[in-house]
Formats: sequence, structure tokens, C-alpha cells
Amino acid sequence: MTLAIRSLFFESPATVTTIRRWPILLALGGISLVAYWIGLILPYSIFALRLRPLVDSAKLTRNQPLAQAGFILTFAALSGLYYLAWRACRGRPAGDRNRRAMWAVLLGGLAAVNLSMLLLNPIDSADIYDNIVRGRITAHYGGNPFYEPPGAYRSDRFYSYAAWRGFTSAYGPLWEMLASETSRLIGDDKTANVLGFKLVGLVFYAGCVALVARVLIRHAPERALQGVCLFAWNPLVIYTTVGNGHNDIAMVFFILLGLDKLLQRRFTLSSLSLVAGALVKFIPILVLPIALAAGLRAIPTRRARAAFAITTGLACVGLISAAYLPFWRGGDPLAVERRSMLFTTSLPAVLQVNLEPLLGSAESKQLVSRAALILTGAVALHHAWRVWKRSAGEPFAPIRAVAFVLLFYLLVTCLWFQPWYAIWPVALAAILPEGALARTAVLLSYAAFWKSIIFDFFLVRGLPLPPRQWRETLIGPATLGIVWLYAGYALIARRVLRGVRPFRV
Repeated sequence: MTLAIRSLFFESPATVTTIRRWPILLALGGISLVAYWIGLILPYSIFALRLRPLVDSAKLTRNQPLAQAGFILTFAALSGLYYLAWRACRGRPAGDRNRRAMWAVLLGGLAAVNLSMLLLNPIDSADIYDNIVRGRITAHYGGNPFYEPPGAYRSDRFYSYAAWRGFTSAYGPLWEMLASETSRLIGDDKTANVLGFKLVGLVFYAGCVALVARVLIRHAPERALQGVCLFAWNPLVIYTTVGNGHNDIAMVFFILLGLDKLLQRRFTLSSLSLVAGALVKFIPILVLPIALAAGLRAIPTRRARAAFAITTGLACVGLISAAYLPFWRGGDPLAVERRSMLFTTSLPAVLQVNLEPLLGSAESKQLVSRAALILTGAVALHHAWRVWKRSAGEPFAPIRAVAFVLLFYLLVTCLWFQPWYAIWPVALAAILPEGALARTAVLLSYAAFWKSIIFDFFLVRGLPLPPRQWRETLIGPATLGIVWLYAGYALIARRVLRGVRPFRV
């Protein structure tokens, strides 16, 4: 047994295909479940905290060093167990029986952990409550969350739980429709609403797992187990999606669906899926040109390309119009201006806060946000062009390009970075072969995990907030610095250590 474990964790996948790995994976799953229960669910469950409004890990552990140490050790342990589980899933298990056992243990363990995490009180942000309140604005009051903030409904039973009371929705109409239907179905009970919105995330999580498995089983079956594990066992994915109820998983589902349809050469459906994702959160718009370029590249004639462009364009416009029609009143329902004024934990935030003394708040924010937008668009279009030039015979080329654009956005041009954003590229890393892109995505999920811990437990420690220039100059590099260093090393290793040549994603 000792020899099997040593071979499993320290040898290459090809040397361990005959090992019966499911007992080891079962043990890791059991230990992970215990870690989630002891470190998170028991002390911070919805029953232990009784759904107190606006609580978070910082407030709950303030002046309690043992509780803070337990929180840190829990995340550290879960990260280590995640790595060991991924190692256990590397390589294709020998024999149908062994393969079925691995799949059963992996999926069974994931089901047990995620169903347990439904009981966690949301303790990293109040976003789930803002989603509940906006769903109730539409479903119970006949209001419009794109024009009326929660502050207009102070009598609602969830009003005291909302954090962004003076702001209208920052999401798309497809998400607001889903939120309103969920709210209408559940009713007024507070616990039922929290569980209901978490279940919505769990459904999309299961859909993402199914899509990752389907793509890999079709195109790289030897990596199917490790790919599903890489995404679905990731502690950040579980903690932010089912534990805290963030809606990013819905957008990730539509990105994966769009890429799955792209691999099936169903190009119009691929574009529609990405547009649907953008109707949850705007991010898929950044990668839509890549899908369009891949589709146009695969179509052999100009007439067929023109037909595809017209059909797809009309279909996408129709979907956008149908989604916005129930809410549209003119003006700026996307809150574009507001988005361009929010900065935290990013390179643009460091730049803006240090330009502010010279240019003023409004002008420095406008300058940096416009520069970030232009740079992001240029990178997205550049990689769409690269896909157009090189994607023939490379089925995963568009996925690599999408992963690169998302990582570039999160690491370089994102104005307002939050830990749960890091789950976006992890889903693509699960599909891609092992390499710099996949490692960067997983490293980002690990680093993002520690943002709140670094900020709350070490920088602020319950004291009044320090000056913004000081904290933004420090928190971005403290959180993302290790990822910036690795990404820089990967670029140098590709271009210099192996000869000067273009970097391929």
C-alpha cells in the first residue's frame, strides 16, 4: 500500500495506471468532507449563525486568533487535499471496473461535499442576499431591478441583508429573470431563499461538471477524470458557488456550453450560448470574437460564411432583445458608468490610486478604465485573429485562446477583482492539457482564496480602514503577486529560455 501511494503521488501518470486508486481517492474525499464540516460548516452554518445580516469571516473571527487560525488551516488543508485528489485522478485507470469505481468515488464525494456546503452561512460577501432582494423586487413587487435599487424597498424582509442597497443590478437580464422566478417559487421564508439560491448554483455547477466530462471524454478521454477533479474539487469553486451562492457559476456554464458547441461545429449555437452567458455577466462578450473567428475559419466558402454571419448576428440580436425587453426603460441599465468607477485588488487599482493625487479621482478613474478597456479589447481581437489563422486541425486552440483572454483580463486589466472571479479560467484549465495556462488558472484560484484572509486578518485586523492609497497599493500585489510572478516566468521561459519566438496560448 505504501509503495502504491508513493508511486501514485510521485511518479508520472503512465507509471500508475495499474494501481487501484479508488480507495485512496475515497479516503481523500472522506478527509475533505470532515475538513469542510469541522472548519466551515459546524462553526458557520446557517443554523449556528441564524442568518444574521451582514456577517462575514472577518467580523465572526475578530479578536479570536484561534478561530482565525482554524479558518486559515482549513483552507490550507483543503488546498492540499485537492492537489492529492488531482494526483490520484491523473492518468486513465486500467480496466473498466477500476475506471467505474474511480468515477463513482469522485462524483459521490463531490455530491456529499456540495450538499453539505448548502448549510454554510454565506460568510464571504452579501451577494446572495442582494440577488434575493432583486429577485423579490421583480417577483413580489413588480419592480425593475435595473432602475430601482433595494433601497426603494426598505420594508422588504431581506432589506437589512443587502450590502449594495443604493445600487441597481450589475448583472444581465437573464440572471434577473432566473432570480425572480426562483424568488417567486420559494416565497418569503429566509432560510428557504438562501437554500434555493444556493441550489440554483449547485444545478449550474453540476451542469459545468457534465460539460467538462463530456468534452474530455470525447476529445481526451485519458484526461477526463483529472479534468473533472481539477474543476469540481477545487475548494474555491465549492466555497464560492455552493457555500456562498455567487452566480458566476451560471456564466461559466454558458461559456463551457458555448465551447462544447464550438467543438461540435454548431457555431451559431456556440455564439448564442456565449451571448446567454453575457446576459448573466458581461464577461463572455470578451471571448465571443474567438468563437466567431473559429466558426468562420471552419466554414469553407464565402457564401456559407456570409450566411453564418447573418444568421448568427440576427439570432444573437434577437436573444438580447428578448432578454432586455421586459426590463428596458432606456438610459444605462448595464450600469457601465458605475462599473468604470470601481477599483480594487488589481493592477489598474494600483495605477489609479497613485494617479489620483495628480489627476483627481474622476479623471484618474476614467483614464485607467478606458486604457484597460482598450487593452482588453485589443488582446481579445488579437487572439481571435490568431484562432482564425491557426485553428485548423487544432480543436482546443479556441479554448486556449479563451483561457488566455480571461486570465489576461483578471491579472492585468480587471478593475474590480474579487476571489470568486478566479473560478472562470479554472473551468477551462480543466479541459486543457497540463501546461502554463492551466497552472496559472489553478494558481490564481489558490491565490484568490487568500484575499480576504490577507486583508482582514493581517492588514486591517479589525481596525479602521487605512488610507485607500496604502491599502490598494498593497492588497493587489499581496494577493496576486505570486500569480504575476509565475505568469511572467512562463512568458520568459517560452520566449527566452527556449529561444525567441511568439508565445502560443
